[in-house]
Amino acid sequence: MQSTNESGKVEIAIQSLRNHVEELGTKATDLCQQHFELVMSENKLKSWDEKSVLFVQTRMRGNSLTANWYEIGWYGSKTAMTRRMTKRLIARQKGDYGYNMAVLLKLAQPWEIDMVQTIEPKLKEIRREVTLTSKAIILLKHAIKTE
Repeated sequence: MQSTNESGKVEIAIQSLRNHVEELGTKATDLCQQHFELVMSENKLKSWDEKSVLFVQTRMRGNSLTANWYEIGWYGSKTAMTRRMTKRLIARQKGDYGYNMAVLLKLAQPWEIDMVQTIEPKLKEIRREVTLTSKAIILLKHAIKTE
């Protein structure tokens, strides 16, 4: 049986791990923002065929984080002002924390390839670290409950 002092230490450890997940979420969001800013600045100068169709987005929920890539599409008439954007989730590799780079690069425009090749490996590492940290939080919570 754990003492109250030991439970307090475990709670401090859990909070420290939660803070770490939040920091990783901030890093992932910053990486996504870098891609978004590049795309927005470049898309203004490009024709429809040369515009980026990639979009990466993070989402924090509790102790988990997702950083997903989407393929952007458009439907409707531009002249009738009924054009709408769609986002299609790009499937991530099973049993891995990252996306298949060949799939992403197939969708990427030549001017954004370097950015995608820089961002995705970093996001992959963040996804891995968040997953492991979340598991540690769950195990520590379980240890407190079993006292």
